[in-house]
Amino acid sequence: MKKRFFAQHAKSSAALVSLAIHAVLLVIALSFVAVTVIQKEEKAFEAKPVNRPKMKMRKLQVPVNIKKKKVQKPKLRKRIVVQPKMNQTMPDIKMPEITGVKGGLGNAGGGGLGAAGSLGFSMPEIEMFGIKSKGEKIFIILDSSTEMMWDEMGGIPAYTIIKNELVSIIDGLPPTALFNVIVYDGSRTFMLFPNLVAAGTANVQKVDDWLKPLNAVRPGMGANEFGSSTLGKGGSQNSENLLGGKFEKQEGWYRPVMLSMKQQADAVFLLTYWWGHQRIETGNNKTEQWYQTTPGKKWKSSHEEAKRLLDEDNKQRIARGEAPRAINRNNAWDMNRAYFPDIERPPQPDFYYHKPKEYAEVMMKIRDQYKTKETQTTSGLRRKKSSQPDFTFNVVRFAKKDAEWNEYFDGRTEDNFKQLTGYFKGNFKTIAGLEAIQSSVSGD
Repeated sequence: MKKRFFAQHAKSSAALVSLAIHAVLLVIALSFVAVTVIQKEEKAFEAKPVNRPKMKMRKLQVPVNIKKKKVQKPKLRKRIVVQPKMNQTMPDIKMPEITGVKGGLGNAGGGGLGAAGSLGFSMPEIEMFGIKSKGEKIFIILDSSTEMMWDEMGGIPAYTIIKNELVSIIDGLPPTALFNVIVYDGSRTFMLFPNLVAAGTANVQKVDDWLKPLNAVRPGMGANEFGSSTLGKGGSQNSENLLGGKFEKQEGWYRPVMLSMKQQADAVFLLTYWWGHQRIETGNNKTEQWYQTTPGKKWKSSHEEAKRLLDEDNKQRIARGEAPRAINRNNAWDMNRAYFPDIERPPQPDFYYHKPKEYAEVMMKIRDQYKTKETQTTSGLRRKKSSQPDFTFNVVRFAKKDAEWNEYFDGRTEDNFKQLTGYFKGNFKTIAGLEAIQSSVSGD
C-alpha cells in the first residue's frame, strides 16, 4: 500500500526530501558566523636625501663699532633768579628804613606757592607792554577812568587794545599760575574773583566776558557810555577798609594795590594814566572866593560852553560811526583843559601829598597782616628769610602823545612811580599815544 503511494507520488516525494535537506543545511549555515578581517599594511615612504648647496658666510666689508649708549643721570633744574632792569633814566633809589614792619621792608614774605622761590621751581614769566616780571600769583589792576581814553592817548580804540592784550597775556599763563583782575575808577573798585584763581580756560573766558563791553565801541552807542558801569557780567564791587598810616581816603589805585597785598600776589601790574590825588587838604582853601572873581566866572562859563562843544563833537563822531570823545563832562578841569587850554585855572588849596614811602609802608603792613604762617616744604627745609621783597610792583603809565610835560600831574606821576616801583624790584614805563600802544603789545 505504501509502495503504491510512493510509486504514484514519486516526483512529489523527491521534492519534499530535497526541500528538507536544504532546510537542514540552512539551519547549520546560520549557526556559524564567518568574519574575515583584512588588514592592510601601512606604506612607509622613505625620503631621498637631497644635496643642497651651502652658502658661505661673507665678512662685513665696513667695520661697525657698536658703542653702548650712556644714560645720563637726571639733573635737578637750577632756579634762575632774574633781577629786572630798572629804567635807565631812573635814578638809583635805596630802600628806605620803614618803621612798624617786622624785619624791615623786604621781610614780609608770604608762604605758600606765591612766595618767590618758595618751592624752588622756576616761576612763569609774564610780559606786559614791554615790562617783564616773574611770579606764580599775578595781579593786574586796570584803570577805567575817562582819562585813560583821552584823544591824545588814542581814545576808546586804544583802550580796546589794552584790554585785548590783558586777556591775551592771561591766556598765555600756565595752568599752574594764579591770577586776579581789578578794574577801578575814582574811588570805586571792582574785583573779578574774590581770591586768586587758576589760569584755566574757563577763568580766562570769564576775564574776556567781563572786560569786553568795558569802554567798548558799539553801533548806536551814547556819548556817555563808558566807565566801569559798562563792565560785563561777573565780578563785584569791593569796599573794604584797608586804610593805614596817614591815609584818610582810598582813592584811585590805593585799595586795588592793598588788595593785591592782601592776596599775597608776587607780581603786581598797575595800568593807569597818573599818580592821582593822593593828598590831604591842610587849609587855606580860597577856591570859593576865586569863583566870584572875573577869572572864576569865566571858568564856569567856559565849562558850560565846553559841554556844548563836546555834545556837538560827539554828535558828529557818532554819525560817522566813530567812538565818542571820552571825557568827564562834569569835571571842569578836564573839560576846560580840552577845549580852552589857555584859560586861567583856579588856585589850589594847600595839600599834603602822600609820599611813595608811605605807600610802601602800608603795602608791607597789609601783606604781613594777611600772610599765612610759613610751613615746611616736603623736603623738611624752610625757606630762608630774605632781606629783599618777595614780590614785584610794576607800573605802566599811558600818557598823551606830544603833550607838554609841564601838565600839573606829569612830574609827580613820573617821579613817584619810579620811586615806588624801585622799592619792590619792579619797573616803570610810560607809553604815549595810540601808535606806541600798538607797538608795545605782544603781537607786534
